[in-house]
Amino acid sequence: MRKTNRSIWVVAALALAMIASACTGGSSSSDSSSAGGGGDGGEASGEISGNIRVWTHQNDAFNSGLKDLATAFETANPGVSIEFETFDYDTYIQTLQTSLPAGTEADVLQVFGSWTCSYADNLATVPEGVLTKDKAEEIFFEAAIDGYTCGDSLYGMPQEYNIEYGATLINETMAADAGIDPAAGWADWDAFIADTAKMSVGGQGDMTRSGYMFTSSDAIPYTFYSMIVQQGGSYLAEDGSAFTIDTPEGKAALEQMKAFVDADLVDPVLFNDLNNWVGDCFFEEFCATGLVGPWVIADYAEDFPEVAEVTSYVALPSMGSEPTFVADSGWGLTVSSGSEVQDAAWAFVEFVTLNEANAIQWNTGAGTLPALKANATGANADALLADFPHFAAFLPLLEHGQYVGDLPDRDLVWYDITYEHILQVLQGNESIADGLANMEREANETIG
Repeated sequence: MRKTNRSIWVVAALALAMIASACTGGSSSSDSSSAGGGGDGGEASGEISGNIRVWTHQNDAFNSGLKDLATAFETANPGVSIEFETFDYDTYIQTLQTSLPAGTEADVLQVFGSWTCSYADNLATVPEGVLTKDKAEEIFFEAAIDGYTCGDSLYGMPQEYNIEYGATLINETMAADAGIDPAAGWADWDAFIADTAKMSVGGQGDMTRSGYMFTSSDAIPYTFYSMIVQQGGSYLAEDGSAFTIDTPEGKAALEQMKAFVDADLVDPVLFNDLNNWVGDCFFEEFCATGLVGPWVIADYAEDFPEVAEVTSYVALPSMGSEPTFVADSGWGLTVSSGSEVQDAAWAFVEFVTLNEANAIQWNTGAGTLPALKANATGANADALLADFPHFAAFLPLLEHGQYVGDLPDRDLVWYDITYEHILQVLQGNESIADGLANMEREANETIG
């Protein structure tokens, strides 16, 4: 998920009643007469009608593309009108928390996939005539669709593949000055450390440029848990009943992360989520490489065009035979169980997410990676790469992603527990053994 030092989001613990009172429930016209086509993503079969209300969070690129597809859907289905309501991120979280229990939500709800199961009691399951769970697992990447799967039921469809691990930003000019060829990549972590150490300037306490900035609050957890699964380990019991962090795989992962610091690739005191955050330090040229999702280039390119021009991504080594990594399920669309126009709503969701041409049109406009497997190769992928050449390092990795899991409180585990303890270990304030034990204990306390 996008999370920068410019706009740190916090999920509200308490909903605001006044937001709920400002929302109106239901839909203004009749239900549609038939569901959308049977999962092929084409135009809806049969005649549908109704006014579909859609809620989204504020993201100009996301919403512009969604509105363009809504216009096309209305043209193909003259009996349908689509109305958008958009909220800033924090207000949207609060509005969902308030409105879903009250039954005042819109028909179609844009959600981050990793939230879906938290809201499942108030969401409709995807009709089998639109898409079955088995078919969804066939056509979508695992990490993208798993967030929309709760138990044996499917509750929505992803539009994007959210990725924060697997490849690192690299400044090609700094690499060339250090005699490094980014296109060659790295066979293992030793080779990676040797190269990125050449791009560091200074050491612990006086570092003016980090060779590898991986100590932000997203990069640390994604690195740690990805390294665990790369070794064949697991940080969460299969039934979700317990965290298993203090393991040989967890120890090896944390030792590898500490090795980056010991090699002076980064000073975790001077470079972290509050100081020299990865996006800022990379584009301000205080970091030669940095671990952050590909969305960051679009966020910074306008202000730092010269740096963006010499920026690319290079795949990271793996602690296992495959470049496995963990990922959240990205943004997508769900339908309220209380919607009075469910057939029309699902037909619109189908039109947006299952039609390959429509889906890649949205990805291209939004600058996001595709959730549909078919759009990661072939002509649609080529079109995406024409606009976003830095996606080239990520497309081959998408099949290796694993969903982070249905965590009881993902943000608490990610930021307040994993990030904080590992940062303390990397800064030398906590031992590896204590860090692992404390993370496992505190994470299990979130289960209750």
